[in-house]
Amino acid sequence: MTATLNSILATTARVYLPAWGVWYAEVDLDGEHTLTGAATVEIADLTLRGTILSGGPENGRSHFRVVGGKGGWGQTIAAKGYANDAGVKASTVLLDAADACGETILASTLPTTRPGPSWARPEARARAVLELLVPRGWYVGEDGITRIGARAAGELPAGVTHGPVDHARGCVELASESIATILPGVVVDGLTAVDVLHEATPAGLRSTVHGARGASSRALQGFRAIVDQLDPDRAFRGQSEYRVTSRSGDRVGLEPVRVSTGMPELTRVVARPGLPGCKGGAAIGSRVLVAFADSSPARPYVCGYEDADGAGFVPTTLVLDASSSIKLGADATKGVARDGDDVCLGYFCADSTTNTIYRSPPELGPLLTVYLPWWKVTAVADVQWCTATNPATPTVPPPPGTPGTALMGIINEASGLVKCE
Repeated sequence: MTATLNSILATTARVYLPAWGVWYAEVDLDGEHTLTGAATVEIADLTLRGTILSGGPENGRSHFRVVGGKGGWGQTIAAKGYANDAGVKASTVLLDAADACGETILASTLPTTRPGPSWARPEARARAVLELLVPRGWYVGEDGITRIGARAAGELPAGVTHGPVDHARGCVELASESIATILPGVVVDGLTAVDVLHEATPAGLRSTVHGARGASSRALQGFRAIVDQLDPDRAFRGQSEYRVTSRSGDRVGLEPVRVSTGMPELTRVVARPGLPGCKGGAAIGSRVLVAFADSSPARPYVCGYEDADGAGFVPTTLVLDASSSIKLGADATKGVARDGDDVCLGYFCADSTTNTIYRSPPELGPLLTVYLPWWKVTAVADVQWCTATNPATPTVPPPPGTPGTALMGIINEASGLVKCE
């Protein structure tokens, strides 16, 4: 198995291909690399062209998230109005949206419909235009070009081995060294792929196909319909995996990792990580867990993040707050010094008779005697510490009645990772 990102060998790679919408890839590289802009992901004989969405080097490794196309469909575009007595062309609206966000739509796939004599494009993510005009009827291809319409259906290539199809859950695992034709739309023993996940790891290459959950008999289909009527909110009782597509302050825009789940896209979702006083900024493209309070579709919240081995485990920002104290460790008692804080380096006084400076920090131990020519000492800033002796008992005491002067400084190099107010 070989997987690469911009021709750099990958240690692991995961590609999520949906029947509609945008594909994503998560790639880990050995070594620290800085990549931006256009990206080509290759797994076995499958080649995908997209754009680096987020990621970078960290602790000797690199993690990157790649989005299909130019990454523009997740960007917010301005509102725009259309009017035409003969009917506004859907193709005009779609091409304008693509131009505004930097994406390309294959011209031969554009619809010929006219939604009406006027049409208003809202200020929203560019993909909202697609969902309004061609809901679940568009996708970004492996070449990075957007197409209008459904993906073509296909049969499973010969030589591909797979386990039994779980029709109740709508999934099946495949094993094949050739995956270029294992795409959404492929049919595996009656299960039509809606989501396809390709995973390349040191253990090998594995593909998972997810389709619409179904029932193997008309009786079970009828029972499912009864359950849906009796418990319409059951889809919102568990936790669903979503991907972060946008951020607005502490709120995020989300889309389901697998469209086959039937879960909706979400906007301006709050985070409730379970730890009071804590909030983190999940990177664009990272995966999160979403729950719905009281099983209400109107009350989604982010309840979890990627595990420690996931590329999205480390947030872009992390805030800890408390009204009394924050302890890093159960027995922590020492305060954190901040960049720019004043610090006392001890106290000194001078004896002009002996040309001696005495430094006496009681909290640091015995008196320290430093010998300097008196003419060099004109101000605190002129004090130069030298490699003098540090006797347990100084031979010359400080002049009687001479007050000690604090030798002050500031911390000019602190942690670049931990920040405090």
